Amino acid sequence: MVAPIRIAAFATLTALLYAYAPASSSAESPFADTPFWQDYHESYPLQTPQENDVRAISVDMTGRVWIATGAGVRFLNHGKWDSAPGDTELGPTNSVCADGRGGAWIATWNALYHSTANYLKNVAEAGTPLASVRTLQGANGDVILATGGPEGIWRRINGQWTKLSGSWNRAIRSVLPTPDGRVWIGTASGLYRRDSTGKSTRYSKPDVVLSSNINALTPLPDGSFCVGSTGGIDIYRGDKRIRSLSVRDGMPVRDARAVAQDGSGRLWIATSMGVVRYDRGKWSLRHSRRWLQSDDARDVAIGPDGTAWVATAAGVDAIRRRHMTLEEKAAYFLKVLRARHIRPPGLVGPAVLEKAGDLSKSFIEDDDNDGEHTGMYCAMESMRYAVTKAPDARENAKAAFHALMALQRATGTGHFIARSVLPAGTPPRHEVDHIFTREEIADSHRAEPREKIIEKRWIPTADGKWLWKRDASSDEVDGHMFGYAMYFDLAADPDEKRLVADQMDRIVGGIVDHGFVLQDIDGKGTRWGNWSPASLNGDPQWHEERPGNSVEILAHLGVAYHVTGKAKYREAAHTLIEKHGYGRNMLDTRFDTPSESTHINDELLSMVYPNLMRYLILPSLRTNAAVSMTRWHKACAADGIPFYDFAYNRFSGRRVPLGPAVEVLRDWPLDMIEWTVDNSRREDVTFDRTPGFEPGRLTRILPRSEMGICMWDQEPYKAILGNGGAREDKPTDWLLAYWMGRYYGLLSGKTQGNFHHDGTKGTKNGKSKLTTGSTGKAK
Repeated sequence: MVAPIRIAAFATLTALLYAYAPASSSAESPFADTPFWQDYHESYPLQTPQENDVRAISVDMTGRVWIATGAGVRFLNHGKWDSAPGDTELGPTNSVCADGRGGAWIATWNALYHSTANYLKNVAEAGTPLASVRTLQGANGDVILATGGPEGIWRRINGQWTKLSGSWNRAIRSVLPTPDGRVWIGTASGLYRRDSTGKSTRYSKPDVVLSSNINALTPLPDGSFCVGSTGGIDIYRGDKRIRSLSVRDGMPVRDARAVAQDGSGRLWIATSMGVVRYDRGKWSLRHSRRWLQSDDARDVAIGPDGTAWVATAAGVDAIRRRHMTLEEKAAYFLKVLRARHIRPPGLVGPAVLEKAGDLSKSFIEDDDNDGEHTGMYCAMESMRYAVTKAPDARENAKAAFHALMALQRATGTGHFIARSVLPAGTPPRHEVDHIFTREEIADSHRAEPREKIIEKRWIPTADGKWLWKRDASSDEVDGHMFGYAMYFDLAADPDEKRLVADQMDRIVGGIVDHGFVLQDIDGKGTRWGNWSPASLNGDPQWHEERPGNSVEILAHLGVAYHVTGKAKYREAAHTLIEKHGYGRNMLDTRFDTPSESTHINDELLSMVYPNLMRYLILPSLRTNAAVSMTRWHKACAADGIPFYDFAYNRFSGRRVPLGPAVEVLRDWPLDMIEWTVDNSRREDVTFDRTPGFEPGRLTRILPRSEMGICMWDQEPYKAILGNGGAREDKPTDWLLAYWMGRYYGLLSGKTQGNFHHDGTKGTKNGKSKLTTGSTGKAK
């Protein structure tokens, strides 16, 4: 029988006070959703290994991209690589330099060529032996051109070649002619300046160059130039060094192989570990398959639209950017989620890619936390509906709620919930049924005495259409309760409210009736579904769960009382608080002992506290609940999780600055593929060797665009994250944080106006387009 919707007077008043109170006592304005630069990536691979061995890159005045490869020169023609007539005879190509007239100069293993899209011409006919030319640089088209190699340096002015006299190391890496007749020469052993008189001056000491092993010379618009070396970057004006940038200044990788400057004054540096960007004192690293096909970056060039084109050992990559608002980013992520992350009967989970990194074919596997993730999605869509009144948000929330109901009904019990369900005939991929030997049981209990041995985890439903998974955890209950509460208050119609009330009464009522444990079909509690006083207060095995589980059960009782009005839930809470000290247990939520602190626990509490505070079941609990939440947030504040900060600001009575939270939302990459991102070799990080922490833990969390995809319940301090691109994670965490910020008035909607990807205002049709699939290469 459906439980009546009766909300007690106190519960009604409490819900109103918490649900509709201002976001903060200071009545501070919400954080404005102004447009920001969003980086994204496109890959441009070539056909053969020799072609993908890209040694240099340049962009001409028309925006055409030219590359020097192990198989000749190529240029990008309407998104596809092409070559000029006769190019196949060039062989290995070392350097390419656009000339400002729609063509390019090309240094090969034995000659110098000039090319446009329609012709290729050898221009070394003036008796200039150019064997093994390594690098060339040009200025003002073909008026001034210098080439260099072991056989010497030549200068071309107005079509005439002159071999330059002088003395320098013959391992020439780069040459830079200047309008006043000088030529700067970067070598493997020193930087040289050759004057118009023929005099050569060597720069090699630490007071003039960071390293004498020079890789690149790049002119800057203000008349200065960059010297890239194995020590970093030196900036020269005339013959004086005016600045240096290296590891001591925060540079992630000091091996500067090539340097380019974009129209915003940002320096892009190709290194052996990806592309480093320097923007007015702020460093960024773009590496891993999220950004580059290979971290072995050889060269970088800037297109007219600000795109950074990168030559790597495995092809060419474009790092683009466009202006976005958080609201536009939320719309993008919602499309991704709806396209690839929902499976029957409406459960939310990561997409397993049939081929690593390829989004065109994927499936969603069973997951222990299908209920938790779907509950988070239900809550997110309920908040989106409350903010926007979008009909699809309400329908999505309804579908998610009914998927959660399916997890309960599949068990055939009045109270229990399944971790996951699969259509009959679909083999489970996680924790399959297994008959344990006595030795295996002994080993399991030696490692974890509380481990529950379950040999048959997957059970057919009564109608034979589904398989459901046993041993649901407290995580699942937390996710269910969070989703139910938000759906009940924000998106459910009267009929749906009755279903929510019945569902909550089943689950929470079952927990209360079975001694505050989640009872499985074997008549015993599940491995993690335990809130009983005997365990939390009387069993040392449950010491670490005591504070968090005390918060959880009091929150669940509050929500159940809110939607059903049944006195049993207030009575149960009173017993736990007055007889068993659960109000005191809540005060220990500062999990600052390294071996006891878990990000899973932090995430669970971030979903539980809103329910606890919105539906505070007894007035006497208010002070301890606020202290508990404050101590929890103090312990996890450094993690920079927007969802935590938004919940804390809304319910704690205190406030933390939201700038860092907003920056995480903005910096979060659009590419949700779980690429492996290795930050262990960076020179701007240190490892935290505090006893109790796992090895490989950094002392700081890196920007989200520079680390592997990491959900709120995962370890963000790990130096290495990801699994080789085998999955695309669901964007639910990001969306949940964003819409919580919107619903609680902490974030505003987007500002007016449309923007091109280069930041200029324009029409909607002028925007840079992003796709959610793999065929368009944009991620």
